[in-house]
Amino acid sequence: MRAGRGEPARRVARSTPLAGDGLVARPMWEATRATTVHTPRAAVWPWLGQMGYPTHGAGWYTPYWMDRLIFGIRACSAHRIIPALQDLSPGDRVPDSPDADVSYFTVAEIAKNQALVLISHTHPLPIYRDVKLSWAFVLEDVGADTRLIIRARVRYAPVGPAPIIRLLIAAGFGIGDVVRAGAMLAGIKARAEGLPDVVETAVQSAGLGYRQRPSPSGNYI
Repeated sequence: MRAGRGEPARRVARSTPLAGDGLVARPMWEATRATTVHTPRAAVWPWLGQMGYPTHGAGWYTPYWMDRLIFGIRACSAHRIIPALQDLSPGDRVPDSPDADVSYFTVAEIAKNQALVLISHTHPLPIYRDVKLSWAFVLEDVGADTRLIIRARVRYAPVGPAPIIRLLIAAGFGIGDVVRAGAMLAGIKARAEGLPDVVETAVQSAGLGYRQRPSPSGNYI
């Protein structure tokens, strides 16, 4: 599996409405990527429902070396379905940091086997404030296969010269979309199809530590 695998959503025009689009009006940055998974939607969905920082959820299915090198994450993404993490509901918190408090998503919309939409007002950076980030995962039938579409939309208030901040955000988020989102699509595809994840074969023995998902109140459920 190549880290940048995944493709811009050629079959889904950027202007095509998807679940969650209304959460971030007039995004200042947006990206849509997709891949075809050679399984029915029902075989892809469980992998989406258990996502989250890998000490709290099943990870984001990016390669271990990428998580360790870039983000300092020492736990591996899961290579199995975890029943305890399959009860996701609107309002649940999906952690994206070790303590699950600094950065996290909230489930905004969920339709089993169809769409999962996450929203975040966290994920702080010094160059912006009042961030609003939506992250949609949409499943569509393509014959007997499934089209997995990921769309991210962001709006924020720049801290500093707006044109420069927007340029920095576009460059940083753009690189992250190509590398991390592409790897994530490939990771989900490999797991759903039951294919060997060749990038992480050497580290599968490291296992996965996780705790149950926290509720909006901060308690684990």
